[in-house]
Amino acid sequence: MRRRRGGRPAAGPRGTSGDLAALVSGVASLTFAAAELMEAGVVKQTIVSMDEGALLVMAIGDGSLLGVHAAADCDMAAVGYQMGLFVGRAGHVLTPELRSELRGAVGASAGR
Repeated sequence: MRRRRGGRPAAGPRGTSGDLAALVSGVASLTFAAAELMEAGVVKQTIVSMDEGALLVMAIGDGSLLGVHAAADCDMAAVGYQMGLFVGRAGHVLTPELRSELRGAVGASAGR
């Protein structure tokens, strides 16, 4: 079991995957609006750094987003780098249709 600072057990983010998806979407929306307002170009990555972790959000070319919840003591540069590699290599394959199909397959196998 991972431990937080102070010896408390580490826990993942609370809420359902839908809650987390809404959070990632909201963070991305705010940063996209800020970039547009400041005429700063395209947002490549957003990092929300917190005492007990971080949320990293990266855009995938089709308007989709990749969100990662990371531990506070992780190497943020390595996580960002790996996210970039993933988006570059697999982002074009992860179409909304495929993601929906994968969710359905996972849901069906969980119900067995």
